[in-house]
Amino acid sequence: MPVIQLVGWTYLFICFCLSTFHLFTSFSLLPEQQLSRATDPLLTAAAVDWDQVLFQRYQQSSDPVVPSSQFNEITPQIRLSKMFSKSVVSQDLIRPYWFTSSIQPSKEALTLTTVVEWKELEALVRLAQVYEGPISATLIVPCVHNLHHEQTMQQLNTIRQWYETTVVLRRYVDLHLFLQPGGMRVNEEGELEETPGQGRGGGGYQKARNIARFFSRTDYVAMVPVTLLWMTQIGTSFRQHLSHLKAGDVLVLPTFGFPSFSTSSEQDKDRWPTDRQSVVEWVEAGEMGLLDENYELNNGPTSFITWRDAREPYRVPHYDYKYGPIFISTRLNHPWCEERFEDYLASCVYSIYLSGANLWVLPNDYAVSETVDRKETWTPQQRKIQQKLASKYRMEQCVFYARQFDQLDIFQTERAEHVRQECSKALLNLQKQKMISNVMKAERPSF
Repeated sequence: MPVIQLVGWTYLFICFCLSTFHLFTSFSLLPEQQLSRATDPLLTAAAVDWDQVLFQRYQQSSDPVVPSSQFNEITPQIRLSKMFSKSVVSQDLIRPYWFTSSIQPSKEALTLTTVVEWKELEALVRLAQVYEGPISATLIVPCVHNLHHEQTMQQLNTIRQWYETTVVLRRYVDLHLFLQPGGMRVNEEGELEETPGQGRGGGGYQKARNIARFFSRTDYVAMVPVTLLWMTQIGTSFRQHLSHLKAGDVLVLPTFGFPSFSTSSEQDKDRWPTDRQSVVEWVEAGEMGLLDENYELNNGPTSFITWRDAREPYRVPHYDYKYGPIFISTRLNHPWCEERFEDYLASCVYSIYLSGANLWVLPNDYAVSETVDRKETWTPQQRKIQQKLASKYRMEQCVFYARQFDQLDIFQTERAEHVRQECSKALLNLQKQKMISNVMKAERPSF
C-alpha cells in the first residue's frame, strides 16, 4: 500500500513539473510586443484597431460621402419603427429615399420640402424647373388595402418610369414614398378608381410634411406647396439672413395669388411680375394680391402695406393662430408638425411661434401661387373634427410652453414673449387653479 501511494504522488509531481515547463516555454515563443500586451491586464482582450477598420470600409464605400457602417444594413422600416415607435402611421407604408437625386447638395444649401399627390406630378416637375435646387418631396400614393396587389405594383412602376425619364427630377428631387391604403379601389371593370369620401383629409399631409423635412439632406429647409408657379432665387438670397435662422427664428416668404385663376388657362411666365416693383404695381391695380391662406387677399398677417414699404426683414405685425405661410427654418431645433391633424399648416407655425421663434418677413423675395381658391376636398365630418382638434390644440400648446418656461424660470424673458401674448387668458385660468406659479406677475399693474 505505501508503494502505491508513493507511485501516485510521484506521478502528480512529474505532471506538475511538465505543465510548468510547457507554460514558460510558450511565453518565450511569443513576440516581444505581444508578450508585453499579454502581461498587461488592460490589454488581455484581443486588441483591434477600429480606426483602421473604419477607414478601410470608408475607402471601400460606394458613396464617399456616407462612410460604411453596420447600421447601413438596417432596413428603413426598422429604423423608422425605432425612431417613431409611438407614431400612428404604420412604418411599412413609408419608403424614404424611394428615389435619390443625382446631385449631392451642400449642407449649407436650402432644400424645398413639399408634399405631392400622385395627380400633382406635373406640378412637381414645374417646381423643380423653377427652383433648380435640392427638393425633398413626399409622394402620397393612394392604393388598395393589399399593398402587393397587381394594380398597385403597376401604379408604382408607372411612377418609377416617369421619375427615371424626367431629367430635372433625377437631378434635384429626393422622392419619399408614402402609401395610403384604402385610397383606391378596383371597380367592376378591374380598373383602379378613387375611394369615395377619402378626399384630401385622408392623405396624412402633416405626417408627409415631417417626412420631407426629416429626410432632407441640408441644414436649412423651406416648407412650400407643390403648386407654386414661380418664386425668386431664395436659394441664394436666404444666405443674407442666416443670422436670424441661427438665432432660432424663421423667415417668411410672401406669397401672391390671382383673384381668379384657372389651371386650364395657365398664364405665361413672362406675364408674371418678376421684380418687386412690378408686384406692387400689379397688386395696386387689383390684378393680384398678397395671399395668406384662411384670409382675404391683402388682409392677412403678412401685411402688404408693411411689405411694400419695407427694405429690411420685419416681424409679422399681427400674428394670428390661423397663419400658415411659406417659411424657411433650420431642419432641426424646431417643433415638428402636429400629426393629429390631417392637413393644417398653421399648426406647424403655431408651435414654432410659441416656442420662441420670431417670424421675419423677407422684403425682396416672394412666390406666386397657382390659385387662391383651393378646392374643398374635406367631408363635413372631417372639417368638423379638424376644427375641434384645432381649438384644443391651441390650449394644449399654451399649457405646454407656459409650464415649460415657468419651470425653467425663463417665463419673464424675451423667449416667452409670444406665450404671454397669445395665451394670457389661458394662463390666468391656470394660475387661478394653481397649476402654474405667478407667471403673469410681470403683466400685472403695479400700484
